[in-house]
Amino acid sequence: MKVLSYLMLSSLLFVATSCLNQEDGQYIPGVNGPKVGIQDGKILLTVELEAVEMNAGLTLPLPKLQHSTVTIGPAMHDDGTFGGTLIKVAFDPKDVENDNFRVVPSNVLPDGRDFPFMVDGSLPAIAVNVPKVKNTTFYMSTKLFGFFLPIKLPPEFNVSVHYRIKVNGKNYGIASLIHPDVRGEGAGLVVLLTLDDIRNNSGAQKLLKMSKKNKSVVY
Repeated sequence: MKVLSYLMLSSLLFVATSCLNQEDGQYIPGVNGPKVGIQDGKILLTVELEAVEMNAGLTLPLPKLQHSTVTIGPAMHDDGTFGGTLIKVAFDPKDVENDNFRVVPSNVLPDGRDFPFMVDGSLPAIAVNVPKVKNTTFYMSTKLFGFFLPIKLPPEFNVSVHYRIKVNGKNYGIASLIHPDVRGEGAGLVVLLTLDDIRNNSGAQKLLKMSKKNKSVVY
């Protein structure tokens, strides 16, 4: 119950206090988001799966990252009703600022296909799969942080969608919808923060510092 209460409060805070002006990306079937927020020195990535229902929620530490967590549970809407599943990642950029994340292997998508927006088809990052969070795979390095979230799409949906995540007119990352393979499998949502863009964004840096002084506020 405590986890569910925390999730409800976090959902309300995100809706009520977010002051970041985010540009709308291309519509992804059954997915609301990704949305970006900032709280307590961490970057929040929030995705709602509209057609997936959960009766309870949980918060887990992210493997290899000391101060970052992921929460999954029922999504609460503006009118106080529940529907769909909320996945919220709280990522602390300081977690990847060490030598363990500087020299990293190259990884492809979980089903072996190429990353569509990479020149050589591979993503230089440590990959960690978390089965408890809808089998999500997280990717992390000093240059990027994000995840691949499997979602179900009809086999005839054979178009991949890619767009920049922009907040207050500045790049924060990239989102990509991966279409199913020839067997109708492997579809999912890729969300990646481009950390150099965030480090060089004076507005983002000010909000990260400000959020540590106002820990209950989501920007």
